[in-house]
Amino acid sequence: MTGGNGNLYLPMGPATNILLMTINYSHDIATALLAVSGIAMLMLWKSYPATADAATERYFISAYRGITRVAKDSLYWILLAGVPRIVFYMDYEWSDLAGDHQIIAVIIKHILMFLLVGTGVYSWMKLSRRVKALHEKQQTPA
Repeated sequence: MTGGNGNLYLPMGPATNILLMTINYSHDIATALLAVSGIAMLMLWKSYPATADAATERYFISAYRGITRVAKDSLYWILLAGVPRIVFYMDYEWSDLAGDHQIIAVIIKHILMFLLVGTGVYSWMKLSRRVKALHEKQQTPA
């Protein structure tokens, strides 16, 4: 049994519809949080003084851990919430006005997002090595 767009029709009540829309919106919010986490970490690192004292190093390590937690949780939610978003795309996001042209737009959007996330992960890995060195320095008695 298929719906008007040719996709699988699942009879759902208003509560399920609202839940799915909320998941879709939260997916977008998680994407924004991931991007902002990366920007915040970059800004924090760029303003990190070359001759930081121990208190500044501890603050930076703590901020790095907190921002990393937000970024990881955002990425996990993006992956998790992406599943129902894909499954119910035709029901909740398909635009008849854009027709098949939106397929190309969605593909381009996801290529760009994968490139951005990949670049962010690579940069975060480099930064994590620096933070690990700072943390080890903090653990070493002077």
